[in-house]
Amino acid sequence: MKIDPRTRIILVFLISSAAVVIKELIPLLFLLLLTLILCRMFSVHLSGSIKRLRKLLYFFIILALIQSIFTPGEETLIAAGGLKILTTEGLEAGISIIIRMSVIILSALIIASAPAMDVVYGLIAMKLPYEIAFMVLLSIKFLPLFREEFADSIIAVQLAGADLVKIPLRQKLSLYTYVLTPSVIKALNRARLISLSMEARGFRIYPDRTSYCKLSMSRMDYVTITAASAAVLLIISYNFSIIG
Repeated sequence: MKIDPRTRIILVFLISSAAVVIKELIPLLFLLLLTLILCRMFSVHLSGSIKRLRKLLYFFIILALIQSIFTPGEETLIAAGGLKILTTEGLEAGISIIIRMSVIILSALIIASAPAMDVVYGLIAMKLPYEIAFMVLLSIKFLPLFREEFADSIIAVQLAGADLVKIPLRQKLSLYTYVLTPSVIKALNRARLISLSMEARGFRIYPDRTSYCKLSMSRMDYVTITAASAAVLLIISYNFSIIG
């Protein structure tokens, strides 16, 4: 199913904004369900995405624990010396943080699953300056390149005999600092070469930029945006009815 890239951008904006506004746990679960449905609709590979999210599991757990500890509540679950460490309200707040972060990351995959140039065309069609649109394209292209450079540097260190599992934490942080420096330098050199290439091709020489790609919204795009907007508004209304 061919979906206009502007539809993806609008849906991601709606979902991510709702994830920030909604505070209650049950509406967040409904928003997560809506996000999963939209990911399925846009053919996002959820199995691979969930495997990637597992790498952030420890970060999510630590963030949830911090949120739960500093959220006051009446019913205590864990206490030490008369000090409330974990309450039911705090636990609910921690779970809400995990769900909110998952919604934002999964909604971003709706855009990430589209071709990068389609996203650029969509931003330009939404009257965004084409300079900013191309900055978005370069950022999408550079993140995998930077990750590959960093991974190659780590492999080179391991081949040199460094055991990253057994070395102390302080030495490990120092080692990552040394590895990160050449990766950043290589990324900056690539950025400089791309900048020179774009200038040689006359980038920004004219105020407007033409393209062979002409986007047009279909009936399916309008139906998808309307249905998703109505669902998001219902979830937000349900959230405020619980608070009220």
